[in-house]
Amino acid sequence: MRQLRYIPISILLCLLFSAAGTAQQKPSPSTQKPSPSAPAVNADAATLADFKQRLTKYIELQKDLADDSPPLKETSDPAKIDAAQEVLGTKIRAARKDAMPGDIFTPQTRALFRRLMYPELKGEDGPETKAAITGDDGPPKVPLKVNAKYPETQPLPTVPANLLARLPQLPEDVEYRIVGKNLILRDVDANIIVDFMPNAIR
Repeated sequence: MRQLRYIPISILLCLLFSAAGTAQQKPSPSTQKPSPSAPAVNADAATLADFKQRLTKYIELQKDLADDSPPLKETSDPAKIDAAQEVLGTKIRAARKDAMPGDIFTPQTRALFRRLMYPELKGEDGPETKAAITGDDGPPKVPLKVNAKYPETQPLPTVPANLLARLPQLPEDVEYRIVGKNLILRDVDANIIVDFMPNAIR
């Protein structure tokens, strides 16, 4: 008869404890949950990247059309400046004849910009910020239309510094302007409205 070989109890205990430790160290799939803020952060980053890409595409178009125009020497003559802006603006309007509101300020960008500006408009400094936007003479009369010329007779209201700090920085070719409750993207060289965001100020 074959004799059974007995394994010492000490070895059995070591094997059992080792197996139990390995099981405890292995994380459960159900406990590995991503941070709830991660999807929001990724979505905001994607929105900002898309805004930058759309804006860069416009700036490239503007520069190509400007390079194709007769060079304008530095001058302080308003008539010559206005004429140069008109030439460039006409070319941009022709190249962007199918441009629509939201081509640069997409719905996602509008939602993000409103959220970024909200703390400055609803915080304790909110009334002061809104008063700075409105000014003493009220909002200028500017047509909310893509490719429209910004009227020379109307003032260019500045955007409060605390709001500018919340928004993505722009290249020198374009600028933010706030007209009433609307945020405008203005081409500085062509003096036209590139895009606009209705009800940006709430």
